[in-house]
Amino acid sequence: MTEVAVITIPANEWNEARALLMSLNEKVNELVDKAHKDMLTPKEVCAMLKIGRTTYDRYVREGIITTTRISNKKYSKVLVKRGDIETLVKNGII
Repeated sequence: MTEVAVITIPANEWNEARALLMSLNEKVNELVDKAHKDMLTPKEVCAMLKIGRTTYDRYVREGIITTTRISNKKYSKVLVKRGDIETLVKNGII
C-alpha cells in the first residue's frame, strides 16, 4: 500500500514554486529544440546533399557519415549532426 502525505504550504510559496517549475520547463524545451535543430534525420541529410537513400546508406556503412541513435529500442531514431555534414562538404569528402 502507498502512503499518502499531506503538506500544507502558503499559497504564495506554492505560486512561486509553480512559476519556477514552469520557467524551467520552458528553458528545457528551448534546449531540446536547439539540439534538434543541430541534428538531422536521414531524409534531411539526403535532401541537403541531394543524394538518394541508397547513397546515404552506403556512406553510413563506409563510415563517411556518422550517425547517432536516440534510444536503445529496436526502432530507435537515427540522427546525424549537422556540423558533421557541413564539415564533410567543406572538406570535399562528399
